Amino acid sequence: MSTLFGNLSNDGLEESQDRLGGYQPRNSNIYEFVVKAMFAGVSDGGARSVTFIGEEGGKEYRETFWVTNKNGENWFPAKDKQGKPTGKKSPLPGFTMVDDICLITTGKGLAEQDAEDKVVKVWEDGKEVNKAMPHLVDVAGQKVALGVLRRLVNKNVKNDAGVYVPGPEEREENVTDKVFHPELKLTCAEARNEATEPVFWDAWLNLNKDKVKDGRKYDAKTGGTAGGPPQSSKSGAPAAGGAPAGERKSLFGKK
Repeated sequence: MSTLFGNLSNDGLEESQDRLGGYQPRNSNIYEFVVKAMFAGVSDGGARSVTFIGEEGGKEYRETFWVTNKNGENWFPAKDKQGKPTGKKSPLPGFTMVDDICLITTGKGLAEQDAEDKVVKVWEDGKEVNKAMPHLVDVAGQKVALGVLRRLVNKNVKNDAGVYVPGPEEREENVTDKVFHPELKLTCAEARNEATEPVFWDAWLNLNKDKVKDGRKYDAKTGGTAGGPPQSSKSGAPAAGGAPAGERKSLFGKK
């Protein structure tokens, strides 16, 4: 076995905070999943990902999180409310989600996870094929609660420069917005702050349950995006930009 993401750490990154994806998307809610698999991938441009496969209520849920940009960095330069650089590093949202899932299920962050090649069904060239992919073996069979949003977005299309941008067609998707401990109902941020009672769980439900979030960015005037982070020309992974290996303390007592 090997620690596939051992070069990614939280050193120097700002800690995540609690701030209020024949496909039928789930309603916005907090779902308790049994992890069937988590495996790593890489885009044509070099960005690295982790795909989560979970099961809840007899239904499978799959989501791919981008944990690095094409340069192998798990962060982007932080900016203040005026858009000015702060000189700090903000973790990529996908890295934070996967790191939190790992911490809650195993007590260890993504950088400490052992990986082992296993065969899984993946989409390649428009069809589903069996392929050996590096799996995070210790998370399989564990439970985690995910705050999943139902979101209305634009379908991405390739522009003249070969970059994927939001187009005029729309679709609904699910996307994970927050990760919770399924029994304690705590977020990692709450656990780091040594909270004894969960607060964000109910706050998240009050704000999001059964609502459809509007994530559309298509600008009819320009024929492209109306804002938001840049996209990779190859994959849809973040294009903006590692950090030395390190580790967090176990937040939930798992080893």
